Amino acid sequence: MPKLILFLTTWVLLVGASAQEKLKMPRLTHKDLADRIEEGYEVVDGPEPSVTALEREILEKVYSLMETDIKFAHNYLNELLGSGTPISGAFNHALGNLYFKNANYFQAEIQYLSAIEKHPTFRRAWNALGLSRYRQGNYKEAGEALAQSVRFGANDAMTYGILGYCHLQEGRYRSAETAYHYAMLFDPEQTDWAEGLAQSYFETGRFHEAISIFDDLIRTQPDNEEFWLLKANAWLALDEPLKSARCIEIARRFGEVDDDALYLLGNIYLDARIFDQAKEVFLAASSSGGELKEKELLNAVRYLVFNDQHEFAEQILGLISEEGESWNSRDKTLYRFLKAEFAYFKGDFEGSERTYLTGVELDPFNGYALMKLAEINVRKGNLEQALVYYDRASNNPEMRYSALVSKARTLIDSKQYRIALKTIEKALVERSDARLNLLYAQVQRIVETSN
Repeated sequence: MPKLILFLTTWVLLVGASAQEKLKMPRLTHKDLADRIEEGYEVVDGPEPSVTALEREILEKVYSLMETDIKFAHNYLNELLGSGTPISGAFNHALGNLYFKNANYFQAEIQYLSAIEKHPTFRRAWNALGLSRYRQGNYKEAGEALAQSVRFGANDAMTYGILGYCHLQEGRYRSAETAYHYAMLFDPEQTDWAEGLAQSYFETGRFHEAISIFDDLIRTQPDNEEFWLLKANAWLALDEPLKSARCIEIARRFGEVDDDALYLLGNIYLDARIFDQAKEVFLAASSSGGELKEKELLNAVRYLVFNDQHEFAEQILGLISEEGESWNSRDKTLYRFLKAEFAYFKGDFEGSERTYLTGVELDPFNGYALMKLAEINVRKGNLEQALVYYDRASNNPEMRYSALVSKARTLIDSKQYRIALKTIEKALVERSDARLNLLYAQVQRIVETSN
């Protein structure tokens, strides 16, 4: 055997041995194991407490009273349990059920615990205790109680489904997955369990498996827009935005989708440069009657302006009537600059200048806005003011070169060649450019000729 292959084979075997050595034994003590062994020699309680014939008759009457005279049933059970007479935990369970029926989960929990204290393997009490805690949002302890009910024989879809949800809320995704599988086995028609299983796949990054779940759900209910939207989220997580868009569009055919889905769809179309579709979606979102998401629209407008879709961008910006009260300074500045930009495109230089100035109040060093103000003043013939704005813009490192070149051209147009020459020299320090070097030579000859 070649030495290299022998070395690799040895390395693989060593890794395997190391992995086995690192695998820890279950954390069970000798006492834990001994206690389990001794259970075989003790009488094991059944999952339900025993009741006498008289107790059974009373319980039947109590449960019938819960449907006709709940107040009497409540008083009767309280008196019976408070009498001091030894009585089955089934009565505590009944009183707990009465409290649960009236959404008094805290009192229900007290009675279920009392029933379990009397009969520790009381399956229905453990189950009801878990459901009560679930209704109170106490998912950790709810899961513990439901797990006990499973231990003592609970074997139904709701128990496993709610147990799966509790595990999911606590971040125990593999346990949630197992519980949801059992729930789906017992009740395949209940879609909540399949959705929960898909969510556990989401949380563990198994998006393709989540999509397969949604495909199964869609096959049974193809017109359920919620399933299409959930599938859209999975495709988005897989960085397949156009497949996500297709799912959202199908959901729109079957019913109304919320504004979040519409804004997401619009942004997907923008990113794919499908501008006609994006326009339709953003207009639909703004006219849906829901809350207008100004920041989403602002970002869309900025993207459209960057891609020279000015008419579309102006139409979207027109949906925002005024600055939002919750906007930060950055959003307000962007809104003002965008409005100024559209006024400039329409030739309203006075309006554009006024609006740019309101934006510069919030962002005094914005080089782009200062350059625009300089350009507007050049158009108006206010050369001195234009030069001031060019100088201010040149203080912004990102705009310095452009500001110096534009200032130089303005100076040349106004025949201020000597100042223009010095300005070009500053620009050449920032960046050496063949055309700018040629312009420098031309201006230098004019200056030398004028001497």
